[in-house]
Amino acid sequence: MTPTTGDDRPLTASELLVVAERLQRRLAAGLAVALADEATTVDQWRTLELVDRLDGPTMGRLAEASGLPNATLSRVVDALEDSAALFRLPDPGDRRRLTVRLTDTGRDRLGRLRHLVAAWDAAVAEELATPDAARVRRAAGGLAGGPAAR
Repeated sequence: MTPTTGDDRPLTASELLVVAERLQRRLAAGLAVALADEATTVDQWRTLELVDRLDGPTMGRLAEASGLPNATLSRVVDALEDSAALFRLPDPGDRRRLTVRLTDTGRDRLGRLRHLVAAWDAAVAEELATPDAARVRRAAGGLAGGPAAR
């Protein structure tokens, strides 16, 4: 099924892009409010999640996985390091490269953040339970593997 406009006309790709961008901004703003309880930005939360999931990635691997520009990622990692959530150390295989690891404080913080994100996810899921939202989700899922994603 194709997502439609309010008048049931199928959305064009450019209209879907506008809708997706608005949705992304709205979701990011809502998540930022949820994370504010832990004085954490969306980029900081994503970085903590990636460091945990990738189990000590290099800064290059972390930049690739996060999609953040190197300068932005460096600032995010600096802030997380300043708050004792993670630390950088030389890669044992290539001492010119740095790996990033969670501290115990970072693991505790990530656990609290996961609870906040789960509560936020549940609240958003109710909003996205409408038929129109389901059509947009299906279209986005189909497009994710399409030519533009490659």
